[in-house]
Amino acid sequence: DTILMRPPHPQFELIKEHYRHFIHLRGHRNEPCFYEIPAKTNLKALREAGVSVDDLLMHYVSVIEFLWQVVEPSDLSRSIYVLDLDGIRLGDFVGDVMDFVKRASKLCSLHYPERAGTVFVINVPRWFNIIWRVVKPLVDEVTLEKIRIFRGNRMQTAQLLQEKIPIEHLPPEYGGLSVPLGQSPEERKFLAWLKHNHSGRCPRTPENLSREYCSWVPVRSY
Repeated sequence: DTILMRPPHPQFELIKEHYRHFIHLRGHRNEPCFYEIPAKTNLKALREAGVSVDDLLMHYVSVIEFLWQVVEPSDLSRSIYVLDLDGIRLGDFVGDVMDFVKRASKLCSLHYPERAGTVFVINVPRWFNIIWRVVKPLVDEVTLEKIRIFRGNRMQTAQLLQEKIPIEHLPPEYGGLSVPLGQSPEERKFLAWLKHNHSGRCPRTPENLSREYCSWVPVRSY
């Protein structure tokens, strides 16, 4: 409950560099959008830096909490989740990766049920059904109905995403006209938030309560 009020873990910037995930603008109905690109994850670099699956899960929780506590605090809101599997290999779904997928899926089902409005799984490889048979049982039935699995070219993918996301809010990586992934207002605010926590420049004292980061309290408890 207090993760957004703590200093960031020391591997935060390393994880952000090697595990590609972004909160990026809004959908047509003002849904917050989240993008994840597993194939761009440099698991070797993370392991060599001493990042464990527990560390990744803690990082993942901080991102989700920022999304639902700060970016979109409404309990009625739902997200648009874009999972880009371009470049993923069958051998990538082993060991720590599968452990993380299973534990992250369980965590979301327990603590953030039915938060997904639409889930786009794009650029799926031809062998995707092999992995889907393993992952599908981990996903709750309500979320399964919201998943759209798609394989097509860049233009077709852009058209699909524009059904839910205005082209002005789509990143250029997916044929949109917004800023690139990682440069959205949400990402900049998250980084500023964590740098503030790390610096300790603004303790929670009455004279500092006018400042956003110091006056903030969680909108809900889980």
